[in-house]
Amino acid sequence: MESGAFAEHGEVYHKDMQGGASEGGIGLSAYVIIALLENGVRNDQAIKFLENSLGDIRNDAYSLAVVSYALRLANSDKKNETLQALEALQISDAADIIFLDGSVHWSSVKGGDRSKDTTQYFYQPRPVDVETTAYALLTYMLDGNTEKGLPVVRWLTAQRNANGGFSSTQDTVIALQALGSYAEHAYAADSNVTVSVVNGADNHAFTVTPANSIVLQSYEIPNIDTDVVLQASGKGIAFAQVSYSYYRNSVRDDSPFFCTKDLKELRGGNRLELDLCCNYTRSGKSNMAVAEIEALTGYKFDEEEVGQLTNVPDVQRVEFVKDDTLINVYLKPLGSTPVCFSLFSDQQFYVADQKAAQITVLDYYNPDEQMKTSYLLKQTHSLQDSCTDCWPTGEAFALTGQPTSHGTSTSISPTSQTETGMLAVFILLLWRLLL
Repeated sequence: MESGAFAEHGEVYHKDMQGGASEGGIGLSAYVIIALLENGVRNDQAIKFLENSLGDIRNDAYSLAVVSYALRLANSDKKNETLQALEALQISDAADIIFLDGSVHWSSVKGGDRSKDTTQYFYQPRPVDVETTAYALLTYMLDGNTEKGLPVVRWLTAQRNANGGFSSTQDTVIALQALGSYAEHAYAADSNVTVSVVNGADNHAFTVTPANSIVLQSYEIPNIDTDVVLQASGKGIAFAQVSYSYYRNSVRDDSPFFCTKDLKELRGGNRLELDLCCNYTRSGKSNMAVAEIEALTGYKFDEEEVGQLTNVPDVQRVEFVKDDTLINVYLKPLGSTPVCFSLFSDQQFYVADQKAAQITVLDYYNPDEQMKTSYLLKQTHSLQDSCTDCWPTGEAFALTGQPTSHGTSTSISPTSQTETGMLAVFILLLWRLLL
């Protein structure tokens, strides 16, 4: 564009990338400029656009963070002014039992505790907050400022999930880039850190040196009923994470998505048709949405039939997982108008006492916004219906408790059972005498 901004053609699936000044596209323009600068391409007109837009984003933490990093890369005259504006929005967390020296982060939402405003069973920050904080850390690392970077690292590392990533793809990529940059600047050739883990009467020690600093070391805690105490000594920086998981039933009804479902049995139950219609229940539109649908046990999705879903205008992509027993349907941003599609699955084998299959619909860039539901056949088959050959029936079973096969039986009466047992004992004694 003449202004130096990059035009937004079509849909922007990552809405938070637009920042608070979405009409001007400042956040998105900064994102593109960063990609160009990191690959040695400089666009002075686009950089000038960012410099002239500072007044519009002083209260927009995300746009300020991205623009600050971009202007730092460009060595702009406005780089210090932008960083100061960003630091004015930082949130300083007081020291606690986890962060003895406190931590620092940025959020696109001022005030309020979001720990209860979530459909997850544990609190995770908004992906855009992780991304915003990561850009701030990247800006500090361009100056090699590990002192200001350390409180930011404390907050970022505490937001990682049990697998080492974050809430979504976008924030994970930027956060890992920022943490990697910090590790590069904080590296010391003579580092040697010992981390001891005390769990009741059990204890374990890890040693981290330059030789194994990028190797994951783990230890399974044997006793979860006592405190876990971690202590570190030596020189250098090490990251320790305690991960645990548990299960509970969902208790929330304020899901951001809603789906109606209708399951039809075709060909006598050998083929199923699942009709889904999903919409966004909140104002505006979601980001790109993903519907994760499990097949009922004993069934597989028809890859050829389901693959034609891409012909549905709002379906972007279909992905088959786990040998066609799970599919991910990528949808354009959902609004109040339902998007409908049908899935077909074929029976592979009979299953008795079949359990419900799960359906999850989530915001791709904010997985915290999700809905879970399930579906099940109206009539499930018993073990006797599913496998007539292996279900015990007939007169012989009623008398002796022994299973039969194909209507015939070989039964042993109580008397013959006793005689067989006595014969076995006699043979065993005789064998011992011979030895």
